[in-house]
Parts: sequence; structure tokens; C-alpha cells
Amino acid sequence: MTKLQIMDWIEGFLKDDDWKYRQLEGKMILKMGVNLKCKMKSTDLFIDVKDDEYLVYAISPLKGDPESLGEILRYISLVNYGMKNGNFELDVEDGEIRYKTYVNLDGATEIPTQVLKDSIYIPVMMMDKYGNGIAALSMGFSDADTEYQNARS
Repeated sequence: MTKLQIMDWIEGFLKDDDWKYRQLEGKMILKMGVNLKCKMKSTDLFIDVKDDEYLVYAISPLKGDPESLGEILRYISLVNYGMKNGNFELDVEDGEIRYKTYVNLDGATEIPTQVLKDSIYIPVMMMDKYGNGIAALSMGFSDADTEYQNARS
């Protein structure tokens, strides 16, 4: 599938599902803000369309500072273990925390609605589920093991 075909499928899904989004100027990237129930309150969602694939990123508005990176890394490792679809990532250079899903469309002629839905909703759901832990750890209020247990209960 070409970038334009992929973009058409994604935009069709977003319109049918009543998402408000915008395309970044000159790029094959869609951006939208999403409200969350957790203490983080919101996340930015980016859909990055490439040839034969696309990636979806939910990016935390909170960043890890140098003092909290160790606990955030541990938390993300605990959370990521056994994840089926996607994973959390931490940029240790600037503290950015994000959840990513990837969809390979090599050889595909269409994108099933459930694939679109999962790839877009899962990053939001994971950021919502684990956002309280990210917030607490980013601010140095807790430790990874405690926040992991809180998120699992």
C-alpha cells in the first residue's frame, strides 16, 4: 500500500469514529489530543504513515527528569513484559515517554477496521492505564514496584 492509500484508510476510520485531528503540514502525520481519566489528564496521539506501514504514538505530556529516569525505566520494563500489541518507550536523552504500536501493511490491499481500531485505541488505553504511575514517577513521588502493583490492581 502507498502512503496515500494508508492515509485514506486511516482518515476514513477517524472520520467514521468522530475523531478530531489535523495533518501536520507537509508530512504524512496526523495529530490529535486525547483526554484521559488518569492524573496525566491528556496525551497527544500521532499517526505516522510510511510506505507499507504506519506507527501510532501516544506521547506523555510529562517527561522524566534525570533523577527519575531509573525508576521510570524499571516501571516501563515491568509494564512492557508480556505486552501483546505495542510497548512503552523512554528517550533517556530528553525524558520523553510514549506508547507505540506498529502496523505492517506489506502486501495488504486493505486495512481491517479492527486493526485500525486496535492500533489507535491501544496506545491511548495504555497511557490511561499506566499514566498515574508515569505521573508519580516523573515527579519523584513513588517507586516503580509500587506503581506497577497499583496499575495491576
